[in-house]
Amino acid sequence: MQKWPHAPAHVLGEAGAYIVTAGTEKKAHVFRARESLDFLQDQLLALAEQYGWHLQAWAIFSNHYHFVALSPPDAASLSRFVRHLHSNTARFANAAAGTQGRKVWFQYWDTHLTHERSYLARLAYVHTNAVKHGLTARANDYPWCSANWFEQSAPRSFLDSVLAFKTDQVQVTDPFQPVPPER
Repeated sequence: MQKWPHAPAHVLGEAGAYIVTAGTEKKAHVFRARESLDFLQDQLLALAEQYGWHLQAWAIFSNHYHFVALSPPDAASLSRFVRHLHSNTARFANAAAGTQGRKVWFQYWDTHLTHERSYLARLAYVHTNAVKHGLTARANDYPWCSANWFEQSAPRSFLDSVLAFKTDQVQVTDPFQPVPPER
C-alpha cells in the first residue's frame, strides 16, 4: 500500500508568480465575522509587504483564501510568510471565539505560474471568486477581495484582458463552500 504524505510538498526557490490557496481545519467557517475577515485581509496585505511578496489578486472567505503574488528573489520565503499569516490569524480567531489552542488552518497549496495565460486566468479566477461562490453578483462589491482595487488601479486594457479569461476550466484547489459574512 502506497503511503501518501499528509500535506503537499512546497518546493520553492524559483522567483515568479504563484497562486496560493489555504483552507481552514475541516473547512470550518472560522472567519465568518466581518472583523475576522478584516483582520485576515489586513494581515495578508501587511505580511505580503513585509516578506516582499507583491499581491496581484486576493479573495478571503469564511473558510479559505486565495492569492496570486509575485515573489521576491527568494520564493522560499513563502512558507515563512504563510506560517506567520496563519499564526497571527489563528490567535486572533481563537481569542475572538474563546477557543485557545484550537487548530484553525489545515494546509495550503501553492503553484508556480510559469505561463502567461495561466497567470492571467488565475488573476481572473481570484478576482471573481466571490461571484463563483455566490456571495455577490459583482466581484467589486465583495469587500474582502481585490476586484475593486484591480478595477481602480489597473490600466483598462489589462483589466479587460484579464476579465475576459474564462475561469470555469481553471484548475485551482477550491473544494470549499464559504458562507456570507455575519451582519
